[in-house]
Amino acid sequence: LIKHKLFSLINIFGLASGMTVCILALTHIKGAYDYDTFHPDAERSYRVITNLNFKDGRHMLAASSPLPLGDYLKSNYKTTIDKCTRVYFSYDEVTANNKNLNAKEAYVDADFYKIFGFKLLSGSPATAPQTVVLTGETAKRFFGKENPIGQTISIGKSGEYMVTGILAEPKYQSHLKFDLLASIPIGLDKQFLDWSDEAAGYTYVQLKHNVEPSVLHPILQNATKEANRLMRPSANKSYVFEAQALTKITPAMRPIYNIAAGPAFPNLIAFASIGLFILLLAFFNYINLTLARSLDRAREVGIRKVAGALKHHLLLQFLSESVLIALLAFGLAQLQLKLISTLPVVQNLTGSVSHDTTLWGFLILFTIITGLLAGWIPAQVLSSFQPVRVLKGRFNVKLFGGAGLRKSLTVIQFSASLIALVSLLVFYKQSEYMATADYGFNRERILNIPLQANSYERTATALAATAGVEQASATSSLFGYSGADNKFIKPENSNDSLSADYFSVTPSFITIMGITFVAGQNLPVSSSGNATRYVVINEEASRQLQFKNSFESVGKLIRVNDSTKYRVSGVVKDFHYASFKRSIKPLLLTNNPDEFKTLSLKIEKGAEQTIISRLNLRWKKLYPNQPFEKRWLDNELYQQHLHKSDLIFVGLLTGMALSIACLGLLGMVICTSKNRLKEVGIRRVLGAGAWQIVFVISKEFIVLMFISICIGLPLGFLTGSQFLQQYAYRIPISLEILAGSALTLICLGGLTIGWQTYRTALANPVKSLRME
Repeated sequence: LIKHKLFSLINIFGLASGMTVCILALTHIKGAYDYDTFHPDAERSYRVITNLNFKDGRHMLAASSPLPLGDYLKSNYKTTIDKCTRVYFSYDEVTANNKNLNAKEAYVDADFYKIFGFKLLSGSPATAPQTVVLTGETAKRFFGKENPIGQTISIGKSGEYMVTGILAEPKYQSHLKFDLLASIPIGLDKQFLDWSDEAAGYTYVQLKHNVEPSVLHPILQNATKEANRLMRPSANKSYVFEAQALTKITPAMRPIYNIAAGPAFPNLIAFASIGLFILLLAFFNYINLTLARSLDRAREVGIRKVAGALKHHLLLQFLSESVLIALLAFGLAQLQLKLISTLPVVQNLTGSVSHDTTLWGFLILFTIITGLLAGWIPAQVLSSFQPVRVLKGRFNVKLFGGAGLRKSLTVIQFSASLIALVSLLVFYKQSEYMATADYGFNRERILNIPLQANSYERTATALAATAGVEQASATSSLFGYSGADNKFIKPENSNDSLSADYFSVTPSFITIMGITFVAGQNLPVSSSGNATRYVVINEEASRQLQFKNSFESVGKLIRVNDSTKYRVSGVVKDFHYASFKRSIKPLLLTNNPDEFKTLSLKIEKGAEQTIISRLNLRWKKLYPNQPFEKRWLDNELYQQHLHKSDLIFVGLLTGMALSIACLGLLGMVICTSKNRLKEVGIRRVLGAGAWQIVFVISKEFIVLMFISICIGLPLGFLTGSQFLQQYAYRIPISLEILAGSALTLICLGGLTIGWQTYRTALANPVKSLRME
């Protein structure tokens, strides 16, 4: 290792690159299977999920279920179901200790603490009405080092809750994410009685001991009939309930909506396949490079055999060397992981298992197995040399039929690298397109500030008076993100409803966003009386509501969720209010101050640098205990789509694939150069120049590279096209992307080939011919 430093470094780096991706994959996979393993009697616990069948033929699987389902199951099947809890989430503002901060609340029944294994660090569960327990992080956010138990907090419109306990940090992750657990309010809200809202919450049951899981199927069949009978006729859908074992929620085996259930199984398979493929390329590189050194090791083997060494002695020696190299590669892989550990994508992959001792044991075992597998073939080949032929210099190394397979592997490596390179460029170009595209609304000089509950009038009045602010407005959700609330709409005298995205905005928000009206006018300025009964729709909504044209839409009445009538005051031109993954859908804009969550300020041109400090001073006077949070819309849209950490991570994977391919090519060049050393010497003696020899040795590798390009570019195009299918609005895969990828591959491969062949061409012919 010390004598051949460069050679050793190449071997170690090649294996380390493959092992880095594999270690990430192993960590990610173990973390996925560790989800929800800390709950007691998990084998008896189930989540009820909902198959939705819409009248228009669409089907969807949702993790959620109607909230009345929990009461129905617990009341009618007491002999079978031991425990049952409903869980529903909200994102309300929490007021505590003179602080107003947003939090994710989970409202649960008392059985929640018996079904799930969330332990309390101190205090008692929140089973009494109007009580709550906080996570340790939430307690620290609101109360710092003070003891919050016994304190009172206010949660949105739900009222005041008394803190009864603090949750300990669970050892493993759970699909349930929350900042606090609150008892379900005593006064039943309409959502607890509405069977038509399958997205309202989640239902979990735990069977009694010695009850077979199969009994849940007929129970849920009966619940399905009951739900479909009690659902509103206008719901345009039907349910089929089924049980999902708590231990099977993560990894998710199939697409499921309404909750993030951790990593999906297909994604685990894909990531593991990438890691194993890169490691396999590193294996072949190690084999090629080790065999390329066979000329240097051959006489060592011959002398050892003459001195009495047996084959298994040599096998042990070479395998121990490869295991040592694998252990060194494992150390380098850990260093590489440390360097990229700050990337959010890596943190999401590793989760909470980075210090898991069991995992470390698996990784060490994986490293040893990697070393044994990588070194087995070279060890077999090197230990089988015949001492007489070796010491006479008459031997030739052939592996799996000689150089043919190794050339094929080189083509495979460079083709795979080219596919990865094309995919990376497509990913970057699509991300850049979404980050900088024209969304159809103004995104410049718009400053967004999160609002406290019911604080729009007070906050807007104070901040709008700041020098440099042109106009203040508010919205329930920001444009350009994932969308907003979903509502069902239909013309007043029709029974056919359709889905629409719903935003609550001030009329000034429509103005400062520069949204173009094609018919009618803006929402009324007043937010009192009948003002909230007016709505602005987009052209797509007008078309799908089957109005003749946009002008005919103005003044028409539409029903929203069957319960409320709205009059159309205007129609705006279609624009991208949601992500580019979605096509433009029907849109509703109405003025409801109770739903405002963000204050949007239009800033005067030239005042962008000084406005923040002035706004901060006014904010501190309004809310002395609240941090001033602000976001420029243009920057947010740019950062949302052009994720630098994701680009860096995908770039690292592509760089690893390219470096391994170049190392494999280097192994081929070294092997060929050593086998043709005497030929080079003879050519030099006969007068051949260095560049002539470089061309003679390099031409077969150049042919391999062009074959790789012919294979890799079409496959890269197909891979990139498949990736782009998830976007409704996407870039074309241009000639620039394909040509740039091919040129990059040619440059890297050319440098690899040229460097080694030029060194071979400059070798002293006397040294290679003196034994003849």
